[in-house]
Amino acid sequence: MTKEKPISPPKWADKFLAFYCKSEFLEEIQGDAHELFQVRVAKKKKTKARLMFIWDVLRFFKWSNIKKSKKVNSNIIDMTRNNFKIAARVLWKQKTNTALNVGSIAIGMACFILISLYVQQELSFDKFHEKGDRIYRTWTKEDYGEGQQFFYTSSPLPLADALEANIPEVEATVRVDYSRFLVGEGESRINERVAFVSPNFFDVFSFDLLKGNTEKPLGRQDLVLSESYATKYFGNSEAVGKDILLQMGEEQLPYRVSAIMADLPKNTGFRMDMIVSNEDLTRFYSEGALNAWFNIAPETFVLLKENTSQAAVEDKLPGMIRTVLADEVQEGEYVLGLQPLTDIHLNPDFPIASMPVGNPSYVYVLATIGILVLVMACMNYTTLSTGQSIRRAKEVGIRKVVGAQKRSLVWQYLSESMLITFFAAMAGVGLAYLLLPTFNQLAGTEISILLNYTGGLFYIGLVLGVGLLTGLYPAFVLSNLRLISVLKGAQSSRGTGLFRKSLMVFQLLLTIFLISGSLVMRNQLNFLQDSDLGYDKEAMVYVNLYAKPGVSGLFNRINSGFENAEILKSKLASYPEITSIGAANHMFGSSGWTNLGFSDKQGQFKQFSLLITDPYYNTSFDIELAEGRDFDAALEIDKTESIIINEAAAAYFFNTESPIGKQLPGDNFGTHRIVGVVKDFNFESLHTEVQPLVITQNASPITDGVSDFSINSNPIPKVFFKYTGSNLLGVQKLLEDVWADTFPNEELNFSFIDERLRLLYENESRVNQIAGVATVISILIAAFGLLGLTIMVVNTKIKEIGIRKVLGARTFTILGLLMKQFSLQLLLAFFISIPITWYLMNQWLSDFAYRVDVGIIVFLVSGALSFAIMLSVIGFHAIRAARANPIKALRVE
Repeated sequence: MTKEKPISPPKWADKFLAFYCKSEFLEEIQGDAHELFQVRVAKKKKTKARLMFIWDVLRFFKWSNIKKSKKVNSNIIDMTRNNFKIAARVLWKQKTNTALNVGSIAIGMACFILISLYVQQELSFDKFHEKGDRIYRTWTKEDYGEGQQFFYTSSPLPLADALEANIPEVEATVRVDYSRFLVGEGESRINERVAFVSPNFFDVFSFDLLKGNTEKPLGRQDLVLSESYATKYFGNSEAVGKDILLQMGEEQLPYRVSAIMADLPKNTGFRMDMIVSNEDLTRFYSEGALNAWFNIAPETFVLLKENTSQAAVEDKLPGMIRTVLADEVQEGEYVLGLQPLTDIHLNPDFPIASMPVGNPSYVYVLATIGILVLVMACMNYTTLSTGQSIRRAKEVGIRKVVGAQKRSLVWQYLSESMLITFFAAMAGVGLAYLLLPTFNQLAGTEISILLNYTGGLFYIGLVLGVGLLTGLYPAFVLSNLRLISVLKGAQSSRGTGLFRKSLMVFQLLLTIFLISGSLVMRNQLNFLQDSDLGYDKEAMVYVNLYAKPGVSGLFNRINSGFENAEILKSKLASYPEITSIGAANHMFGSSGWTNLGFSDKQGQFKQFSLLITDPYYNTSFDIELAEGRDFDAALEIDKTESIIINEAAAAYFFNTESPIGKQLPGDNFGTHRIVGVVKDFNFESLHTEVQPLVITQNASPITDGVSDFSINSNPIPKVFFKYTGSNLLGVQKLLEDVWADTFPNEELNFSFIDERLRLLYENESRVNQIAGVATVISILIAAFGLLGLTIMVVNTKIKEIGIRKVLGARTFTILGLLMKQFSLQLLLAFFISIPITWYLMNQWLSDFAYRVDVGIIVFLVSGALSFAIMLSVIGFHAIRAARANPIKALRVE
């Protein structure tokens, strides 16, 4: 019988242990490791025993166990320690340069860290879901020929069931929709935005459920609350198991809190604090909507099975459409597709539904600004360090005479840059921490400074990267100085001076570009907020209303809201400081007005927006008539049949013909006639051109003739009025008194229209504010660089200035001499910046239908401002040098 060969641990691991371990510890550590290995082998776990032996060897690879090589210790460790000691002494001796370098790099790092955290948040939207790589949102395109293409990311209600029934690669579907319901009872009722989702919502998306029924939280009448809403409704008491009343149609239904979820993170497109199940769809949608493929409502998300590609599923969708729609559409008229969940937030090519979509160009702009500001700070160190090469030439010469090698010189000067970067990083992180609340307010975020393992690696990488970036060139410049030239007292090479000037030009170019860009963005924002929109918005207030309890059906609820509007209007009319009172179902500053579509008499599909108002809308907002007349409150026919259209609708429906007295060009509209045409006014944002608009007091004749309907904002009427009181804050007290007397069980919700309009351009405003702050920082960093270079130039020309003073030169002559050193670089940077700024700013402005011109004034202002900054920085030191006693400058060293 053959004897079984004994099993040994991996030889390479055993040899590695013997290589690094101190001899006094080797026997004990190696013996223990071998003993543990044999114990594991005895348990019939050979593979695990080998892996664990390797782990033990690596686990004991500690500083206290490693052999100390005399050669390594003396040649590397001691040299490194000495290099840092020398670097610290040099930096302490050159306090001004050190302060300028540390200050500029710290500011650049703080700006870079804050912007990096913001960019990281924007790029990480919805990437934390465990199944996120398999989750997609459906989109729909309808194409009926030229000018009749419609694109939605909301979806028809039957789509989810059709996908599960016809596409075997679909593991699950989830519908997500939102509406506003009155929540609570009595005087404590609040109008809340409630999400109603498929019962499997938490099985597909990775949101944390903290307590309660965490397995199946969405039963038929279950309610999931966020932590903050649980506190809002129940304080510190237990919320799970309690009931909350929701007003749904004619009923007040009790929903039981089944679970509490953590507040949703900022980097998700879902915005929900109250979630209910849509298991009973008839509670939220009409029977017609449940089977309609041409009405869009929720967003439908699809979870694909593992190892299934998006393309494979999309290839099957046309066949499914042919099956479910049969002869209702022709080939290619109705197209479905999938959009990855992680693509939604930064892809403006898809229409916006309930999930917010950011502008990726803003993220890239801010990322670029953060990098440029950091690069400018690094350039400061590089330019100042290369400029110091003249003063340090003798030091280099002496080091080379006593035998210093080029490698050791490079490492010496890299040690200085690393030391500066280390101190700058500590200051930069501290500054970023202090500025974080202000940055969060500017950017509308809730980011935090990373102080974990990942954050530590980021900061270490930043120190090493910046240290190498800033120090490599100066280190090689100094180490390459020729010994003979240095000992003869020669100046630095011409190439070094040219490189330093090139860096200065680039730095000034970035500064001028940021100033110009900020001015253009500021001009565009001012234009958006101050331009004539075609209506009077000054001191105009609107108040959200609610339908009467128990009223069901969209248009019944709208009509009920107008009845409440008449009650509130009569109360407000008694106040002399309130004028121009009216009501409408949509208000300026909100997007997603009611959009309707129909086929005209030639079979062409047409779309327009619909606004339902009382007869005072146009006069209250001072909207001008282009043709015809306005609504007349005394005419009964105006309340039932008359409509008014805007100029865009007149051109869209009737070309050059007068529309007065005509009907909209469709076969199925009810009795109506056009009585007036108003001049175009921007009822949406200035990002888009004015769309066709129909204004009516009675929606029935118009809605009877449409085949397509979509709406993305609350259509319940709002009362609006102009407040002429001397104190705008007084409107709140007035409204609170009237509201409490009129609708004591509802929540008051009002706003100034100009404030709502400002929010339309909130993203642009935030980017402009951040860019403005970055511009100030870049100016400060550039000023640091100019200051350091000015000090250096003054120091190198101290004797020349002294001689000129003795010969009678005036202060302004000396100033001109020093300004000449930098003026050419500023002019070159200015002229290079013009085409770059013009191109990039026009690309940004192309997102707006209405915009300003870049204009030459922007460049003149930025150039003048840059020159003024340079003059103020250089002038102080130039005048100081010119006024110094020339005797001191001419003394022999």
